[in-house]
Amino acid sequence: MVTPMIKNYRPILLLFIYVMLGILIDQIFIRKAFLPKSTCASYTLSIKNPIEIPFQVSPNVQIINLSQPINADFKCINTKKLLNFINTTICLHETKNDRFVSNSFHGTDSIWEEEGVKRILQLLIRHPYLDFIDIGANIGTYTMYAAALGRFVLAIDCFAPNINRIHRAVQITNVANRVVLIQNAIFTHSGQYLHLKNYSRNIGGQELDISKKLFINQNVINNPYIVKTIKFDELLPILVARGVRGAIIKMDIERSESFVVESGSRVFDTLEIPFVQMEWMGVRSYPDRAKVIIDFFVKRGYDPKTDSCKLLSITQHATWPDGICWIKRNVSNFC
Repeated sequence: MVTPMIKNYRPILLLFIYVMLGILIDQIFIRKAFLPKSTCASYTLSIKNPIEIPFQVSPNVQIINLSQPINADFKCINTKKLLNFINTTICLHETKNDRFVSNSFHGTDSIWEEEGVKRILQLLIRHPYLDFIDIGANIGTYTMYAAALGRFVLAIDCFAPNINRIHRAVQITNVANRVVLIQNAIFTHSGQYLHLKNYSRNIGGQELDISKKLFINQNVINNPYIVKTIKFDELLPILVARGVRGAIIKMDIERSESFVVESGSRVFDTLEIPFVQMEWMGVRSYPDRAKVIIDFFVKRGYDPKTDSCKLLSITQHATWPDGICWIKRNVSNFC
């Protein structure tokens, strides 16, 4: 009678041993390799498909610990349902200080950049192997909808009041397992502290002021209008560790989009990135930055297109619309 009983429980015993070995490997190897040294609380990376990472996360990368409670009196609302089944929670700024983004949310009737968010959701649904990178997350409109869809999201924003609102929304909706939140400005040099320009009625959308470098002290670190820089490539270990092989990018960082491509060639060379949604309105006023962006994407086989997929002329970039898309030529079903 004993032998058949052991046989019956053998699959359970093997499963128990497998789970315990996985926990042991995570504690000894994975956490040691991927946890950054940061001024923020620590964050444990979950590994979908572990592979060898050639370098650790830079200590300049500030990863927010989303498991840590955040006590703040934010107005957080349930949002409009998009595509008839996806809604989420967004935590707002006071509308008198944020006339663009927060002021676009009216209960379940409207959201910020609804057509852009729907486009991203439709592409993610159409291409289930792609995850989402939100560069310039603001209060997290795109981030929270993509996470509600069930995709992994790497969200980057440098302004602490924005970060805190995303943090709270992530906790309310219980999606911390699929969001990594980064509090840094992306720039061509890592580890610098730079000013944000303060726009009185656009609190969440400040431009990076690269004209001044700062002497660092505690007052500087605690000022939300002074931000620490990283290179985009410094986020690659996080993406690879999370098993990301391809992603859609939304890029809206107030005329600083060129800094992403100048510091992010390794991300684009390593991952499959077939589609980039980019704000172009501010870039037009910086012809040198526009040229950097155009040269980068054209070299990698992307075409600039309108939201309706009309091909744009490279030579007429000064007249391009406020929002554009870069789409790789060798991909299908992105228009």
